[in-house]
Formats: sequence, structure tokens, C-alpha cells
Amino acid sequence: MDGKEKAASMAKEAVYVIGHKNPDSDSVCSAIGLAELKSALGEGAFVPARAGDLNPQTEFILKYNNVEPPRYISDVHPRAKDIMSTGVVTVTEQTPFHKVLELMREEQVRFMPVLDGDGRPKGVLTLMELAKRYLEAEHSIEVTTSLGNIIATLGARVKNDTLGSKEITLTVYIGAMSEEAFLYILGQEDPGKCALIVGDRADIQKRAVEKGVGLLIISGGFDVDECVVKAAKERGVSIIVSPFDSATTSILVRVSTPAYMVCERSFETVSPDDLVESLKSKAAAAAGLIVLDGNGVMQGVITKSDILKPAGTNLVLVDHNEISQAVDGAEKVNIVEVVDHHRIGNFNCTLPISFICEPVGSTSTLVSELYRRKDAPIKKEVAGILLGGVLSDTVILRSPTTTERDREIVKWLEERAGLDHNTYGAEIFGSTASISKRGPEAVVGSDFKVFEAKGKKFGIGQVETIGFDEFHSEAQKLMDELVKARDKKELKLSALLVTDITLGTSLLLATGEKEVICKLDYPRLKESVFELKNVISRKKQLLPHVLSVFNEVY
Repeated sequence: MDGKEKAASMAKEAVYVIGHKNPDSDSVCSAIGLAELKSALGEGAFVPARAGDLNPQTEFILKYNNVEPPRYISDVHPRAKDIMSTGVVTVTEQTPFHKVLELMREEQVRFMPVLDGDGRPKGVLTLMELAKRYLEAEHSIEVTTSLGNIIATLGARVKNDTLGSKEITLTVYIGAMSEEAFLYILGQEDPGKCALIVGDRADIQKRAVEKGVGLLIISGGFDVDECVVKAAKERGVSIIVSPFDSATTSILVRVSTPAYMVCERSFETVSPDDLVESLKSKAAAAAGLIVLDGNGVMQGVITKSDILKPAGTNLVLVDHNEISQAVDGAEKVNIVEVVDHHRIGNFNCTLPISFICEPVGSTSTLVSELYRRKDAPIKKEVAGILLGGVLSDTVILRSPTTTERDREIVKWLEERAGLDHNTYGAEIFGSTASISKRGPEAVVGSDFKVFEAKGKKFGIGQVETIGFDEFHSEAQKLMDELVKARDKKELKLSALLVTDITLGTSLLLATGEKEVICKLDYPRLKESVFELKNVISRKKQLLPHVLSVFNEVY
């Protein structure tokens, strides 16, 4: 296996540990922590990933602990490069027709690319097309080939070569006739364009050389008299010796044509990044698809059986379990594990998997507990980011979602990270408290989650602030972004929960269907602004109410 194949194999075997779209700190930190744990335990190659840009708070936590951001993955839709067959059997343009048939039989393939010296396809060979060509060759006395191809096909010995590597068209005859009949036939043709197959009949051999045939093939492995060879050199006649009888030699000569002359020049190509879904109709209509890189060099082949291959990408979902929140294409690949602390949404899978979903304040809590449960060593920087994840999601342990398990794990993480959770938490929230500096698009989009109820979708974002003054001055800009999200994602409700972490209360900015807005049971301060006293948790305090509204309206 060369370096490129090894890298591709490793990429296919890797398991991505990934959080939801618009990832928050808990989503990113728990992904890194869980991937680190599983790799350390030798469970395989686990790679932390993210399905969106990092928000400023998460960037602060990672930089604070000198941890690299996880890999960004825009989608996991299976692509051509994920299912293509590599190490494919190919032939060159000059490979004899007969050799192609042998390779197809030995390798049990029905589709074979013909490549030039740079690895670029010049055509394709299919078993069905070759079968037709073989039948045509059996009933033809003419063949276009080269002496080299004839020699390679027969495994012949060369006695005299005057043809070289040039391609020629020859009329093939077997010298199983009287000398008079033989001379008559040659009189009707240009002898130089004839190939004569004859056994140990010295008389026919000599007359063929005298007449100047293009190629004399001695069948049956018989040797040739030196006088005949000498005369051939004088007359410019090529002589080879075939180990086969005349009939077999005749057939093999006619299937010595180079591959480029019998291949199909029209063939379907795709790029490595083409989506598998978009290839299905092409694959159904073709014997095979050739995958080309940007330089036109073949990378692999896709056949109908490749299209049916199970997905090669494996995911561990953290901090979510709803497909609507997952990285695009998650429904097309293998979800092998879930670690989450939210409600169980529309999740389903075909095989049993490990599914941890428990009512704690953060997914980082669950991941940290796994370290303790397995008595696994934890790096200082990993403890630092997991502590950041817990503090972010529980608003420094002030959120009503906070449990005793969160408080207990914070103490455990403090010791291993060498941090005070109050001081560290204040720095985390202080780093991202400004709405105006972040801009409306980032504020709305960085932690915007889409949910579904009664077949209808709604989205709620959340941002933590210190005071509401900035919110009121930026409210219109934030509303414009919510409207964009509503229209783009076809939402019945698009809202932003603005939480003052010092007061422990929130405001809700909302737009959507009139009936939904009217059913929100909170005091309305302005047309689109609601007051949510003592509400700081989207998951535990706001989401249940919105779900009940949707169940009532729809």
C-alpha cells in the first residue's frame, strides 16, 4: 500500500467526534475531550471535529488552554472518493486484446480503464464489448496490430524482425493448402501485407519468403532452416515461431490488436468530491465511472457494486442527537455513538449503539465522568477545556440545569486543570459579553439551534451578556438577522434568548407565525421583545414552553 492509499484508508477508518451546527463551547470542548479519551484508551482513531465556526467564547477557552481547534467539517455526505475502488486493474494503450481478456478472467472484473503513460484514461474496456469484438475477430481474416503485440500474445520466438514496433494491417492465411493454391492466393494480394501461418512445410516456407510476405509464422514450435532465415533477411521478411498449432495461432494473432483500438472512447468521469447521491443515475447507466483528479489523472473507479457499499464515515455525536442539528449528511453515514444531555429528538439508527443521554448541565460533565469512571489519565489542558465547557453551559453553575454532578465534576476538573472555576468562568463570559463588537450575524448564528415539533421547525439562539443596554441598541439589527434565519430555514419561529448572567434573567427577541408569537406566555415589553424573569436556560426553561406552544398550535 503506497502513501496515498494508506492515507485514504486511514481517513476512511477515522471516527469523527462532532457536535452540532453553530457549535457552542460545550459542543466543541466535549468533542475534543471525548476524542482524546477514546484514542488514549486505544479504541481506534478518533478525530475531534466541528460543524461550524468557533464563537469568540470557544476561541477564548481553547487559546487559554493552548488547545488547537478541532477540524472543520462542512458536511459528511458520502462522496466519490469515499466509495471508489483504488488499486484498479488497468492496461496500457498497447496491451494486446488477448491479454486484456486474460486479465479480466484472472481478476474477475468486467470493466477496465485504458491509461496513457501519465495515468490519464484514453478509453474503457467492458467484458460485453470485448466479447462482441472477439466474435468479430474470429470471423475476420484481417488484423491491425504490431509485431510486438503478436509476439507477446503468442509467446513467440523471433527469428527475423523487419517490422519493428510499427502498427500494420495484415491479412492472415494458414498454409494448409497445395503450393499452387497458395501461389494463386498470394497473386490476388499484396504479399507484403500478408501474414502466413504454416507448420513444418519447408516448400511453403521458402515460397512465402520468395514472394516477400510481410510475416511468416511457423506454428507448432518447429524450428526454421537457416537457409530460410537467411533468405528472409535478404528479402525483408519477418519470421517468428509460435508454440501453438496453426488454428490456435490464427485466432491469437487476430486478437493481438492493441487495447486502444478496441476500447470505447466515450466514458463517464466524475471528480473525487462529487456526491454519491448525484452519481447513482450515471452509475446505473454505465459499466463504470472513472474518478479523475484536477489534472485528469485516474484516482479510482466506481461500479454499481461500489454505489451499494455501506457508508465509510463514522460519527460520534456529542451535545446533540437531533439530525436537524447535526452536520449535513449525518443521516447518510454511520452514527456509532451519542453522548448528550438534551431531550431525545428524532434520532434513529439501524444497529444498537452506545447512547448516553443524561440530565446534567453539560455534555462536558458526562465526558469528564467517563474519564473518572475509566480511571483514565487526563491532560491538564484537556481538563481546562472540559471545565470551560461545563462553566459555559451552566453559566458558572448558576443555570437551573446545574446538577450536583456538575458541581462535583467542576471540583474534580479544577484540581486537574489548576484553575479556580469562579475566576476562570468570569474570564470566559467577560471575553464575549459585548454584542456590538461581535456583530448581529455572529450573535444570532453562533449558537442558533433548530428544533422540530409536529413536523414544523423553529430556531432559538442564545447569547450571554452583562446588562441589557447593548441589546436594546442593537435589537433591530438582531431582528433583521432573525428574519433572515426564519426565511432561509423555513422556520415558524425564529428567536434569540439574551441572558444577563449577572441578573440571572433573560429577554427573548422573536419573529415568526402570528399565532405562535401570540401564544408565548411571557410579558411583552415591546412588539417582538418578551421578558423572561429568572430564565437563563434555553433547554430546561424556554424550550419546553415553546414545544407546548407548537403542540397546541399545530
